[in-house]
Amino acid sequence: MATRKPELPELHSVDANKLPWEATPSPLAQVKVLMFKDDVLVRLHHFEPGVYEIPHKHGFWQLRYILEGEFILNDQKFGPGSLVDFPENTIYEIKCETGGSWLSLQLKGPNTGIAPSDPYGFSYDFQKNRDPESRRLKT
Repeated sequence: MATRKPELPELHSVDANKLPWEATPSPLAQVKVLMFKDDVLVRLHHFEPGVYEIPHKHGFWQLRYILEGEFILNDQKFGPGSLVDFPENTIYEIKCETGGSWLSLQLKGPNTGIAPSDPYGFSYDFQKNRDPESRRLKT
């Protein structure tokens, strides 16, 4: 291991492999929160095959980098290597027949000033009592 120069600050890191997958409002999705500070939220998301999230929006800005699987977002198909931009207050729905994962970055909206506030998404679930099967694609 290299010796760090004393004038260079130590950098913080997170080993995602050591973090457990955590529950979300969707029974078919889990997250690992990599960072949540200074109005920035960085998460890994894993989706089981057949996940569906109804159209909704948030007041903050989001970026999603697809790592694996194929996602249909607003009737557009995106696969691994795609970076998808969700400006604040953009209505979107998620469909993923294959299952997959992405890295998400949520930031304070430049126009709304709204920052992400819940790293697991439970406070954003505006229909908490709906049947979990409503989160599965109908075949």
